[in-house]
Amino acid sequence: MIVDLTLKISEKIKVFPGSPQPAFVPWSSFGAHSYDSEVVFMSTHTGTHMDAPSHFAPGKAGIDRIPAERLVSRAVLIKAPKKAGETIGVRDITEEICRNDAVVFATGWEKRYSSRDYMTKNPGLSKQAARYLVDKKAGLVAIDGPSIDPGHDARFSAHNVLLPAGVLAVENLCNLNRIKQKRFTLIVAPLKLAGASGSPVRALALL
Repeated sequence: MIVDLTLKISEKIKVFPGSPQPAFVPWSSFGAHSYDSEVVFMSTHTGTHMDAPSHFAPGKAGIDRIPAERLVSRAVLIKAPKKAGETIGVRDITEEICRNDAVVFATGWEKRYSSRDYMTKNPGLSKQAARYLVDKKAGLVAIDGPSIDPGHDARFSAHNVLLPAGVLAVENLCNLNRIKQKRFTLIVAPLKLAGASGSPVRALALL
């Protein structure tokens, strides 16, 4: 069974405060050119996306330098229901984390996607939890909200722990409620954008 964990990108998708709304510009038409095509303008951190280490650690790997073998991972699902602004602590990480695991946090925040505070009051990881995951040598951390940091954390503490250590981050997952098992295979496929700090992805759970 395959579960699509990806938000649909449209001109109305919610974006991080200060980021541009995506724009889809018709470029050719079947009637005039015998084919249709579009130009897309958007941040590389739009919708369900991956942060490369260079996003918070200049000089570290950009999204095009992420090895393909890191895009297919053993994943462990951590169910940690949280309310607005709450943090995921070390005590919430109840499953065993093995080297290179993708650690996927289901906070339930995806249910708030239609709310005004989805992008600003989301739960996220504490700095201590991020350090714990680095110590455990996790390969990737993912969450069902717009950021791995709580919305109130202007210092981006989790980002500044995980990304410089080479731990990838995936944000804005959805449909985690459809995963009933604790372990599965996660496929996260970013575009190979030269030098970019991130990319929208198609995220899939193989159950």
